[in-house]
Amino acid sequence: MHKLLVLYPVPAEPDAFLAYYETHHLPLARRLPGLRAERHVRPAMLSPGAPVFLIWEGVFDDRPAMVAALKSEIGQAVARDVPNYSPAGATLLHFPLEGDAS
Repeated sequence: MHKLLVLYPVPAEPDAFLAYYETHHLPLARRLPGLRAERHVRPAMLSPGAPVFLIWEGVFDDRPAMVAALKSEIGQAVARDVPNYSPAGATLLHFPLEGDAS
């Protein structure tokens, strides 16, 4: 399995970010081909002024499946949609889930 993390910076308007994200962006992201599981969380920060507002996690069978999803028509639409709710963009990270039974 392979995990994709998307880290969003703290937005100027958190309520507007969440409203758009949950009603428009998430339904689009959930259509990524090969997506096995996903969730989003608002982490509790231990440091004041921490730079992460929201984290999205997506799980794919492997790295090639993740890359194919990101390059797909839906993947490109997901990427084009980000500025609609997060003008500062997002940081993407990925890694294998070695030994993870999930």
